[in-house]
Amino acid sequence: MGNRSNKMKLKRNNEIIEVDAKQMNGNLIGRVNDDELKVTILSSEENIVKLLYNNEIKEAVYIEDRDKYYVQIDGKQYIFGKVEDEEDVIAGVGESEDIENIVPPMPGTIIKVNVAVGDKVNEGDAVIVVEAMKMETNLYTRITGKVTKVNAKEGDRVDSDTVLVVIEKEEVENKE
Repeated sequence: MGNRSNKMKLKRNNEIIEVDAKQMNGNLIGRVNDDELKVTILSSEENIVKLLYNNEIKEAVYIEDRDKYYVQIDGKQYIFGKVEDEEDVIAGVGESEDIENIVPPMPGTIIKVNVAVGDKVNEGDAVIVVEAMKMETNLYTRITGKVTKVNAKEGDRVDSDTVLVVIEKEEVENKE
């Protein structure tokens, strides 16, 4: 393994994370925001890296998409957006509070669709199951409403920007 240096800005939950890392002889040394970091790379093949960090062996799987990095460490998934400039974070997503577009966290395969057009769903309901990086992920709705579109079926391969299900918020009538 040679020596490489990498500086980048990532976004996670609208927070900018500055990464400055150097790979030197099997070690990854760097800074994440203001925290110093040292990781020993035990093995690396394709998108799977075995690491030694804080005296613990960790396995990390990563995928790079057009505008995101998907990382899974010990079964826990993290999604980082690539940041070209600070305005990317300020701009936000722009999704209406009355409509929710369910999209997968990373490219994958649809395992199960739990809803159909016209179904009523409650906040927290699992509407679709996606498999990515050999792990099944339930995608949940954040609003109570009605399913207006289902754009995927079992077995479909989907990208991270594919809208799988659209839900419109249900208007609650005041009964006085």
